[in-house]
Amino acid sequence: MRILAMDTCLSACSAAIWQEGRVIARQWRPMQRGHAEALLPMVEELRAETGFDYGGLDRLAVSIGPGSFAGVRVGLAAARGICATHALPLVGIGTLELLAASVHQEESFAIALDARNAQVYFQAFAKGATLCPPELLSLAEAAARVTQFQSVSVFGGGAGLLAPLCGAWVQSCGLDLLPDAAALAELAATREPQAAETVAPLYLRAPDAKLPAAP
Repeated sequence: MRILAMDTCLSACSAAIWQEGRVIARQWRPMQRGHAEALLPMVEELRAETGFDYGGLDRLAVSIGPGSFAGVRVGLAAARGICATHALPLVGIGTLELLAASVHQEESFAIALDARNAQVYFQAFAKGATLCPPELLSLAEAAARVTQFQSVSVFGGGAGLLAPLCGAWVQSCGLDLLPDAAALAELAATREPQAAETVAPLYLRAPDAKLPAAP
């Protein structure tokens, strides 16, 4: 099996090729903006490095959010376009679950991302399983979830916001945790793909931008 995976949801842009049990090529760059301009050139670098063509892929994988609205749209639009052109199925995986795949510990933990306005995107995990669905929570609600699931570690850009509210429950905060398409490809190899047009973004909140009021 050969998979192309792409992530553009947060402050990094990455692409990776997974083949027969391992990642054979990877591009990863931190960036606050410019994902739309960076993603497809990254994929072309992977093509040059590995010699793959789209017709030789079995599926694509893309992170679907939550994250920046623009970033989520960039990755999903690129994935859908490639899938439509080359008749490929798609695996969509949430950003919080993708980040959790980079955390190696047995006890329960949580991923929290700063959603602004004193809110976080939150999901708890233990032993490779999800303890709750991805949620948009106030800081107080997320701190209560940490206590509920006895999560001794909180990772992600929202961890620092929760630490003052969680006290002894939070032993470590991984503030610099960012998604990686290599981990996304590993996850996608274990999932059933879907028709690309059925894979939807996971925003969890309405956009901050508002349409002007009617005159």
